[in-house]
Amino acid sequence: MRRAGAAGAALLMTTMVLLAEGRKPWPVPAEAKQRTNPVAATAASLREGGRFYRELCLICHGERGDGNGPWRDKLATDPSDFTDAKRIAAMTDGEIFWRLSKGRGLMPGFEKQLNERQRWSVVNYLRTFAKSQTQAGAQRAH
Repeated sequence: MRRAGAAGAALLMTTMVLLAEGRKPWPVPAEAKQRTNPVAATAASLREGGRFYRELCLICHGERGDGNGPWRDKLATDPSDFTDAKRIAAMTDGEIFWRLSKGRGLMPGFEKQLNERQRWSVVNYLRTFAKSQTQAGAQRAH
């Protein structure tokens, strides 16, 4: 009985920490923000970035990058919505690269799983979600 109580308390504490983690700002070091993407957003880079996105990110961030992946309801915090053009435009490539590399909370860092070029290609691919939403909005306005 005591063991079950301790396990429940540990689970509650872990959940509280994860919830608090999601509400905290996610500061990126200034030098990381200033990094420029050395990988051009070519068709090959976008294909590569898309492949890694589908393998590693889609489960939480969704097919359209809107944060509505299959695991969304299982997470303590909402995954980022890459279709938010204003938010994505405010972030530098270096900032996105750093967050993708380091991770936070339940989001793993991918610096050991993907090499640097692959991570920059994912940054290129993530930016396409906001662009496609901006283009769709412009088409609806006309």
